[in-house]
Amino acid sequence: MKRDSPKDRTLFNPPVSVTDDGRFIHVSIHLPGVAEEQIRIDLERTMCTVSILVKERTLKKAIRIPPGARVFQKKFSDEVLKITLEKPAPDPGL
Repeated sequence: MKRDSPKDRTLFNPPVSVTDDGRFIHVSIHLPGVAEEQIRIDLERTMCTVSILVKERTLKKAIRIPPGARVFQKKFSDEVLKITLEKPAPDPGL
């Protein structure tokens, strides 16, 4: 199993806003000085991880999300990354 080097495990804490409108979760992250090509978004179970490659270092911000959420839309403009996550539809049998 490959382990990340310490430079790949650096966490950073940019300003993040998360809102939930019932069907969608809207995440806004202020990323000054970052180009869109430096951004990577990964979803795994209950985590959305935003990674930024800066000067050969990977900075990561993890955001807890509901299980089954998927990226519906993403936009990067004016140094702000906006991610819209769609929550799974409720089970009609419940």
